[in-house]
Amino acid sequence: MKRLSLALLSASVVFASEVPPKGVQVVEFSHGWNVVYVSMGDVNRIVCEKGDVSTVVYSQEKEMQVKTEGRNVFVKLVPKEEGDGKKVISDYPRELYVECAGEVFQLLLYPKSIPAATIYLKLPYKKDTTKAKAFEKASSFEEIIGKLIRSIYLEEIPDGYEVELVNKPVGNFKELDLVLYKRYTGDRFVVEEYLITAKLDLELSEASFLPYLKNPAAISIVKPILKEGETTRMFVVSISPRD
Repeated sequence: MKRLSLALLSASVVFASEVPPKGVQVVEFSHGWNVVYVSMGDVNRIVCEKGDVSTVVYSQEKEMQVKTEGRNVFVKLVPKEEGDGKKVISDYPRELYVECAGEVFQLLLYPKSIPAATIYLKLPYKKDTTKAKAFEKASSFEEIIGKLIRSIYLEEIPDGYEVELVNKPVGNFKELDLVLYKRYTGDRFVVEEYLITAKLDLELSEASFLPYLKNPAAISIVKPILKEGETTRMFVVSISPRD
C-alpha cells in the first residue's frame, strides 16, 4: 500500500450557479416593466422562484384568464368573437402584476404563435442567516464543528444552512480523483463535502490535504484506507471569509 503523497498537477474549482431549465424565460426583478412572450393558443405558466404568489392584478377587459395555485400563475388568452362570428386572439400586449414573495413584478405579455411558455420570476438574493446563527451560537466552537460534520455525514442539513450542489473535480492528482460535491453555508461556518476515489491502494491523512484547502478549521475523512477504485467522503469546515 502506498501512503499518500499528493502530486498536484493543476488545481481549479469551478463553482456552480443556479440556472433555470433550458427554454424558460427568466425575469430578473426590477421596478420597471418586463417584456415576456406568451402562447396565443396554449396555457402559459409563470413561476415564483421563492414562495407562493399572493396577488395578481390585471384587467379583465384584456381578454385573458388568470389562475393562481401556490407559486404558479396560469395564463390563457381568450379569443374575441368578431362581427362575422369568427373567434380570434388579439396580439396586443397585456399587463400583469404578480406579487412574488413580497416583490411585485410588472409583466408585459406579448402574444406569439409559440408553444406554451414558462416564465421564471427570479428574486434578488437575500440571505437570511438568523437560524444558522442561532444554531452556531448554541454550542462551543469544538462542539459546533462536531455537530456540523455529524449532520452532513448523516445527510442532514444543519439548521439554517444553505446547500449548493457543486459536483466539480478539483485539481489533477496521480493517486486519486478529488471532487467538490456539495457546499453548506451558514452564518459563521462553511462546510465542503468532497468525494475521494483512489486510483491505487492508498492510506489517506487529513494533513496531506492542507496545502490544497483554504484555511480549514477541521478536516474529517470517513474512510482513510482505500483500495483501488474505492470512494470515501471528506468534510472540510472553514470559517466564513467575512469572519
